Amino acid sequence: MKILMSIALVCALAGCSTYQAHSNLPTPYAPTNASQVQILYSPPQRAYTSIGIVSAKRYKPGWTDPTVSDAIPQPRAAGAEIGADAVIVRADRSNNDRHVVVEGEAIKFGNNVGRP
Repeated sequence: MKILMSIALVCALAGCSTYQAHSNLPTPYAPTNASQVQILYSPPQRAYTSIGIVSAKRYKPGWTDPTVSDAIPQPRAAGAEIGADAVIVRADRSNNDRHVVVEGEAIKFGNNVGRP
């Protein structure tokens, strides 16, 4: 019985992640498809408008430390939630408790991006 409970606990913790998205616009954009949201590590060369801030926290059990790559699906999903075309990763850190935190700027491409 203890083995089954241990396996259930490990399976539950394997996918532990949270994310938040905050739009700085009074009327947020329509959600976008998360698979289409680009992850950037520096500002793009083309024009863009900042539409919000996203943050993600990802827990990774096991013997290896978590990496930014482990957490990328969460900021991508958070950006999609507020209508982003891309997320620029602005900060990341690994905690000693097997968590990685990623913070970024959600953006829409274009000069004067209109609201929906």
